[in-house]
Amino acid sequence: MRPCSALITNKALTDIMSSLANFFVMQQFVGGEMVPHGPCRIFGDTACYAGHMLMLSFLEHNLIWLIACYLFRYYILYVCDPKIKSIILSAIMVYTPSLVHVALWVRAYHHNQNQSPDPLDPALDLLNATIPINNAQIGQNQPRNPIVFWSLFVFFGQLAITAILVVACYLWIRNVLLNFLIEMGIQISSECKILNQQLVKILTFQVCIPFWIILGIVIWTLQYFLNVPGFLGYCCTVSFMLAPVISPFSYIIFVPHYWNFCSGKKTETSSTSCDTVTNNHNDSSCQKNF
Repeated sequence: MRPCSALITNKALTDIMSSLANFFVMQQFVGGEMVPHGPCRIFGDTACYAGHMLMLSFLEHNLIWLIACYLFRYYILYVCDPKIKSIILSAIMVYTPSLVHVALWVRAYHHNQNQSPDPLDPALDLLNATIPINNAQIGQNQPRNPIVFWSLFVFFGQLAITAILVVACYLWIRNVLLNFLIEMGIQISSECKILNQQLVKILTFQVCIPFWIILGIVIWTLQYFLNVPGFLGYCCTVSFMLAPVISPFSYIIFVPHYWNFCSGKKTETSSTSCDTVTNNHNDSSCQKNF
């Protein structure tokens, strides 16, 4: 149970941090350009850019930990529970290069701003564009800050690839769980069958996350080539922010004791355990607590 709690805690932290970063920036996309409206403007353009890049980074972490949760569910079915140390080491390996990547982009942006001979237009904040927002012609080839453009291009590319991997892992783990129920049959308790069915429902609900992120990327991309309505600039951010909202609700809706806790119902629930098989290299069985 502890390894599962560690995974859920890591994923919850990415949800919280991405939401806080979004509140800090409150960005709007106009013609593919990011315009902040949040508290970050008090601290300057570099702070807004850093907050936006951190938000994208935590969204990617959200998807990575979603894949990790899928792999964990396979691992506890056919292998023994992973150690807490392994999960902590995995978290360090995920967060460190990602945060270094963000720091390098922020440093390049800050250096670019200091070297720029012209002051940044406050109406456009982060981007060295030559037109005001109210008269921006979306889809036209207007001058842009190359650091901002290429950093968004790289991060959105990473998000798109990771989102596709999440969908692929979902299809795989869903098939694994369903096959497990069929193969084990009467060898597992009815409580364990119900719990695995709940896991399948949670997985199905959570697979909406990568689709919302891909939708946000598509909206951002279209603004470079098409004359789209201005409200889509906010739809892009809303689409991204649905990711950290969907994840906790998937557990609240489909896990009974979470739903009872949130609704204020006091019900006694017994701990559910499942006897699962190990892999072919190990004939002994492990008792798993989900």
